[in-house]
Amino acid sequence: MNVMSKSDRVLVFDRIFDAPREIVYAMWTHPRHLIRWYGPRGHSLTTCEVDFRVGGGWRMCMFQGADETWVWGTYHEIQEPTKLVFSSSMHWHRYETLVTIHFDDLGDGRTRIRFRQEEFGNFEDCEDHRWGWTSALDKFTEQLAVLHTAGLFTEGFWKAPRKSGVAEDFEAAAKRAAEERERSPIDTIPPRFR
Repeated sequence: MNVMSKSDRVLVFDRIFDAPREIVYAMWTHPRHLIRWYGPRGHSLTTCEVDFRVGGGWRMCMFQGADETWVWGTYHEIQEPTKLVFSSSMHWHRYETLVTIHFDDLGDGRTRIRFRQEEFGNFEDCEDHRWGWTSALDKFTEQLAVLHTAGLFTEGFWKAPRKSGVAEDFEAAAKRAAEERERSPIDTIPPRFR
């Protein structure tokens, strides 16, 4: 993933996934899927609340070791399955950024996302988020492979009703994150996330 920015405070990248657009979109919008990939490697979610409608809010808590990172925002635009726009804030920088994601169907069972997050308060926050999104989307890719292998790329996958939080999944997510922390060299993790 490359960062191409018009300024030091804008994060822009494209990423291609081997999955249909509806699947990729569902992975960004259903709590039961978000809990499996959201957050950098070594992090798990202890809270995942989604009110998926324009004006609705979302709130998650990423847990790593003994540290919690709260993230939250509001959905500004929902064009299923082509576009998603939401605000994003974190407890360690309380200003708001705007995330815009376009989901492009490449016509061969693959999807490209065009991602833009703006405007960060400083270059360091932008770089921290670049690292975080790269790591999280690596997990996203791995989760897609698991779903594909299990034969779950079906209409039922993306048309299933959304519901807030999936408590039974939190324990499994925490276990995966602990295993990732054991495998990841500490020097690849920015200090803020250690």
